[in-house]
Amino acid sequence: MSEQFKATPSAIALNFNPAWFASIMGTAVIPLAISFINAPWVKPVSITFLILSLILFVVFLIPWTAKFILAPENVKKDLNHPIASNFYPTMPICLVLFSLNLMKFPTFFFSEETSIRLAYYLWLAGAFGIYLMGFIILIHIFKHQEIELSHANFGWYIPPVSKLIVPIAGFELAAKFPQYTEFTVTLSMISLGVGFFLFLFVGAAVYHRYIYHELPMNKFAPTFFIGIAPTAILSVILFKMMVLFQHHVFFGVDPTAFMTIAKLGIFASWGFSAWWFVMALIVTLYYIKALDLPYALSWWAFTFPSGALCISSGITWKATQFELIHTFYILNVTFLLVVWILVLLRTGKGVISGKVFAPSH
Repeated sequence: MSEQFKATPSAIALNFNPAWFASIMGTAVIPLAISFINAPWVKPVSITFLILSLILFVVFLIPWTAKFILAPENVKKDLNHPIASNFYPTMPICLVLFSLNLMKFPTFFFSEETSIRLAYYLWLAGAFGIYLMGFIILIHIFKHQEIELSHANFGWYIPPVSKLIVPIAGFELAAKFPQYTEFTVTLSMISLGVGFFLFLFVGAAVYHRYIYHELPMNKFAPTFFIGIAPTAILSVILFKMMVLFQHHVFFGVDPTAFMTIAKLGIFASWGFSAWWFVMALIVTLYYIKALDLPYALSWWAFTFPSGALCISSGITWKATQFELIHTFYILNVTFLLVVWILVLLRTGKGVISGKVFAPSH
């Protein structure tokens, strides 16, 4: 199909792959991932990655929207696909990542007040999109009669785990907008519960596939890295809650007692993600050696989960002050930047040839 495909603007729009927004996730997470480094190069690099991610978002939003308007049958085809459907929440996830970046770097582009207010509205839009896409995808999955064990891969994590992105920004915004605290905390707690338990349910199903079935085809090998993200994100959520409860009283929580519990949870959650990172490297090396690893858009799954682990490592280092974790963080950041460059180069090659725009199913 890719040999017959002609990458014209209309063809790209009508067959636009929702997984393209995973590249923005992998780009927008880098400023957050390197923010724990105290060096003069961090600010210009962060600005560069933020501008690039914003440009890509605007560019991708055009064919993404056009597909909904001009080819709704193709969107329906995606949503009925047991793998492609799971990548639709990547678009609203990007909005939440932009919100987090605006709060982390409030004076990069606007005044601090403007950045924080814009961050709130981006968070609202992102949370709405995450829940909307999640309901639509889950209903399609429940109605689907042809999903098989062979379809399971860690890309299935995206819709449920996307809920865990919501409280990361939500708990921070709760302190910045006291008038909206009840709403932001409530939505964040709901999202934490939904994301955490769905992570367990979906994770069990996917893990079952890896044990009792053959490995996914080679183009889905990078999705194994997505298994890093849930517990890495959970450690960040615990950190955000710890900071919030230090300065605001909610539910009668003792901030001192919670801080101790949160630090233990951060450490343990990071530990699972770090272990999974090593497992993901081993599995990827196995694919490269025994099964081959041809380029596909799924390669962007190497980036965002690695970025999430960088943030988790930075937070765990701050919570423990363990030099061993700081060393791991530096190595993890190095891996993230190197793999991002490699994936970008391979993606650029695919864009030039037009093959990367061909329908995937």
